[in-house]
Amino acid sequence: MEQTRAPRPRLNVVTRAERRRRIFARLREGWAYDEIAREERVSGERIRQIVAEVLGKRVIDRGTDHARLQLERLMPALRVTGEAIARGELKAVAPLIKVIDRLDRHQQTVAAKYEYGPEERQRLLDKVNRLVDNLQPRALAAGEAETEINAAETSA
Repeated sequence: MEQTRAPRPRLNVVTRAERRRRIFARLREGWAYDEIAREERVSGERIRQIVAEVLGKRVIDRGTDHARLQLERLMPALRVTGEAIARGELKAVAPLIKVIDRLDRHQQTVAAKYEYGPEERQRLLDKVNRLVDNLQPRALAAGEAETEINAAETSA
C-alpha cells in the first residue's frame, strides 16, 4: 500500500513575500539555487522561476545604484579570498584576482564626476574660511586683529 502525501497548502500573499525575502537573502549570502530549494522544500527549477519572476518585475536601477549594489555584494567574497590568502592558500589567488577585476569594473561606474556650481564653491569657501578662523589663536592683540580685517577687506 503506497502512502501519498497530502498536497501542500497554497501560499498566501504574506507567506509568498516572506519566502521571496528568504530566497533573496540566501542568494545575497552566496547560496546556490539547489541549497535554497532544499531549505524551502521546492525544486531548484522553482527557485529559478521565482527569482526570474521577481527580477522581471523589477524596475531597472540607475547605473550607479546598480554598481553600488554589486560592490556591496562583492565585499564578502573579497574578505573570504583575502583571508584564504592570508592562511597561505594559493588556490585563492585566482578567485581574488577575479573579485578585484569585478570591483574595478564597478568602481569606475560609481566614481562619478561632480562639477561644482558657483553656490557650491561659495559654500565650500565659507566652510574653509570658518575652519581657518577656528584654527587661529583666540588671544590676538587688538592691533593684529584690525590689521587682518583690513587686509581681508582690501584683498576682496
